Amino acid sequence: MTNKLTLELDGSRLEFVAQRVLVVGYTGRDAAQVQAHIAELESQGIAPPERVPSLYALEASWVTTDAELHFPVPYVSGEVEPALLFRSDRLDDALVSVIVDFTDREEERRSIARSKLLPKPLSRRVWRYSDVAAVWDRIALRSWTDTRSDRELYQSGTLAQLLAPPDLLARLDYPGGLGSGTPAALEGTVLLMGTVPLRAREFAFTDYFACELETPDGRKLSYECRVEREKDDR
Repeated sequence: MTNKLTLELDGSRLEFVAQRVLVVGYTGRDAAQVQAHIAELESQGIAPPERVPSLYALEASWVTTDAELHFPVPYVSGEVEPALLFRSDRLDDALVSVIVDFTDREEERRSIARSKLLPKPLSRRVWRYSDVAAVWDRIALRSWTDTRSDRELYQSGTLAQLLAPPDLLARLDYPGGLGSGTPAALEGTVLLMGTVPLRAREFAFTDYFACELETPDGRKLSYECRVEREKDDR
């Protein structure tokens, strides 16, 4: 199953046909911080990953540019991530977007893979990876949720906190390719590359989420959405 996305590159319309979505977790460059995060999650009843980085494959239908979302469960929260959209098997031909990894936090205690089966919305505007590769580590990554009075900064960091794209691709492994010693089938892949820590250290289950990537010279990719979710009847 494929999913055709209508995007914008340099002010022009662009069609991207997604064939798969790959969600990557535990991609921090600081190994000690990654292990501390895993220990923190274990204390909350979330099992540690079998390997680091971890990889979860989803169908292409989960990726979207919609700004109005509905979740069939109550305890869903989002995290901002950079995403690579591969038009071919080459990194230098990839596109960059900002994307949200929405996760079912209750299901996460039972199965991380199943907890990821929710929409992964991304910005319509994209960059060429080759245009921002030289400043990649200095690109800012931010997200916001809402409060009763205003939106609140939820995450803030830079891409220097995450594995660089070439390093990440070298470490990954999935049937058919990355890290397995055989050529990777990357064309049509939407790759979520991991996230930065929450400022409050607690998940926010709010009805608004916004995020952005910003280069040192002020170029931005932005996405925001409103969400409806099933109520907790307990």
